[in-house]
Amino acid sequence: MNRTNQYFTRGLWVFVFLTVGALTGMFAVQAKLNVLSFVCYIMVIILAFGLLFFVLQANRALWEREEEIVRLRQREKTRLQRWRQATDDNDLQHQEVFNGDEMLARIIPAAGTDFESVTGYTENVLQNIAKELDIVQGLIFVMSDVDQLFHISGQYAYYSNEQPQSFSLGETLSGQVAKNRKLLNVKELPEGYITVLSGLGKSTPQHLIIAPIVHNYKSIGVMELASFKPFGENEELLVSKICESMSDLLNEIKSV
Repeated sequence: MNRTNQYFTRGLWVFVFLTVGALTGMFAVQAKLNVLSFVCYIMVIILAFGLLFFVLQANRALWEREEEIVRLRQREKTRLQRWRQATDDNDLQHQEVFNGDEMLARIIPAAGTDFESVTGYTENVLQNIAKELDIVQGLIFVMSDVDQLFHISGQYAYYSNEQPQSFSLGETLSGQVAKNRKLLNVKELPEGYITVLSGLGKSTPQHLIIAPIVHNYKSIGVMELASFKPFGENEELLVSKICESMSDLLNEIKSV
C-alpha cells in the first residue's frame, strides 16, 4: 500500500500544480484575455482533471493488485500451516505407535510367562493382535525340526472344513515369504481365498499380511493376518516388530 499512496500523492500534486498554474495565468492576463487564451486555459484544466482521473484509476488497480498479492500470500501461508500440521500429526501418530513399547507389550506376553505348548503361545499372540489391529483372521505356522515343514500352530477366527495345509520352504506364498525372510503385503486377494464366518454370514477379506518369524537368520515360523481394511506402512512395521519380538521365545518353546 505504500507504493500506491506514493503514486497517488504524486498525481495529486501534479493536478494541483496544473490547476493553480492555469488559474493564476487566467487572472494574470485577465485584462487582455482573448478567446484563444481562454480555450487554452480551459483545456489545461480539463487535462488536469483527466490526469487526476487516470491517477485514481491507477491507484485503484494497484490497490486491487496488492490486495490480491496479500490474499495469495495468506492462502499460501494457510496451506503451509495445514501441511505442517498434517506432517506433525503423522509423525506423532507414528511415534505413538512405534517409538514406544506400549503396543508390543500388550501383544507380546510378558517375560516369564509360562506356556505349555507352541499352540498356546502363538494363539495368545494372535488374540492380542486382534485387540490392537482390525484383523478378522490370523494364522501362525511353525517349522518342525523333524520334517522341515511349516505346520499350523496358532489360529484366530479361522473357518474351514479342513485344517490349513502345511508347506515347505519356498512353497506357496507363505513358503516364499519364509524363504525370502521378507514381509509381504497382499492388497487384493482373489475372491474366496479366505473365508470369514460371523453372525452376518460368510465374507471374504481383501487384504493379507504374511510375515516371517526369523531366528538366527532362519525362518522358524510364518504369520498370516487378514483384514477388510488395507494394511499401511505402520501396520507392516508393527507386524515385523511382533515377529521379531516373539522369535526367541517361540524357538525356545518349540525346541522343548
